[in-house]
Amino acid sequence: MGIISFFAVLIGKYALSVAFIPITRSDFVVQILEFSFLGTFLHLLGGGAVIIIGASQFSKTLRTRRPAVHRMLGLSYIVGVMLGGVSGFYLALNSSGGLAGHYRFALLAIAWVSATLIAYNCIRQRNITAHQRWMIRSYALTLAALSLRIYLPAFLIAGAPFEEAYPLIAWLCWVPNLIVAEWVIIPLLVKNDKRQ
Repeated sequence: MGIISFFAVLIGKYALSVAFIPITRSDFVVQILEFSFLGTFLHLLGGGAVIIIGASQFSKTLRTRRPAVHRMLGLSYIVGVMLGGVSGFYLALNSSGGLAGHYRFALLAIAWVSATLIAYNCIRQRNITAHQRWMIRSYALTLAALSLRIYLPAFLIAGAPFEEAYPLIAWLCWVPNLIVAEWVIIPLLVKNDKRQ
């Protein structure tokens, strides 16, 4: 998780700097901001915060030694996902990549918000195991921001036209993340079954 956390924090800092420091904005970001300043700002703010916060939430030390901090960060994560997810859904409906891109990014936003709310509901019911599983899924969806920034340049370097690559990347940035999350969750299921 160390290298993923490192790059996640870099992406989070980048998103937050783009939200607050105009000179850091690319032409692409400026274009999106012109379309919807509030939607883009909230997406950058929420997404940037949660990719950083989420990286810390998997620390067993934090959860066991500082549970109040874990809870406070967890609530901040939920608020960030709501901001980033709802604004992301709005932006998805007007994203690049045509209709396929719109739907795929919109589904990502729905899945992200849903997984996070389910995780929150699980912890409210004191179901820690289910909460952990759903938070793994939620953070896997958060990491779509990182995956997108890996796939997009790779496709462009390989010579794929942006218009053809982007609709495919709208799937690739999050569906494989969920598959990997399920592989991470399986050992948790086995471990918990042995305890019972």
